[in-house]
Amino acid sequence: MPASDPRYFQATEITTATYDQKAGDYAERNAEPGKFWVERMGRFIELMEEAREERPIPDLTGLGRPGDDIALDEYLAFVPVLDAGCGHGRDARTLAAHGLPVLAVDLSQGMLDAAGERTPRRLPQGAIRYALMDLRRLDLPDASVRGVWCSASLLHLPMRTAPRAMAELARVARAGAPVALFLKLRKPDEEPERYELYPGEPPDGLRRFYAYYSEDEARALIASAGLELVELLVRGKVVSPADHAWICALARKA
Repeated sequence: MPASDPRYFQATEITTATYDQKAGDYAERNAEPGKFWVERMGRFIELMEEAREERPIPDLTGLGRPGDDIALDEYLAFVPVLDAGCGHGRDARTLAAHGLPVLAVDLSQGMLDAAGERTPRRLPQGAIRYALMDLRRLDLPDASVRGVWCSASLLHLPMRTAPRAMAELARVARAGAPVALFLKLRKPDEEPERYELYPGEPPDGLRRFYAYYSEDEARALIASAGLELVELLVRGKVVSPADHAWICALARKA
């Protein structure tokens, strides 16, 4: 684990400010998920179904009430899936399309605005509620969600801070809930943490923080929250020095 580096004390805030300004551009660049993303979401949903069979969840889907029409504590009665770091809402909409209630949270108001603009007020199935939250301090009760989908979110936290967020994700998951985590794989002899300029021509100087993990570090992060690792795969093409493969982990809360 890297020692504390004063350059990264405001890493999350700097990254959030960049996403506030670049949310629309980011949404356009990432409109479609990769094949392995779709495969991992399918496996994540399978694990949620297994957990639901073991510990049934009240069926409230027939009420047909959109997430933003009721208070958060009322919405939690649906035992939603948590999309932790939802960005522009692409994955939240995909989860809802499977008939699931989704609580999609992000620290960037710009991203939440972009998500709201891209999400119909009435969905054919499922429901989504968007909320501004910090993964390091989730404003949610213990054991309040049926699963946690955390796609490319913790990689924007310094590695010394990430275990705090991981513990929060484990805290709000109910027993048996799956937790999906996507991190970027560190290359040999590469620094584990750094700022990178947001892509664009001409560059405008906006930065994002990235933490790059080894497979063992990803396993240790999951174990630090008391979660049981189910699967860990490395996926993604690396065709240029700027590319990184993805560590795709599925864990379960005991």
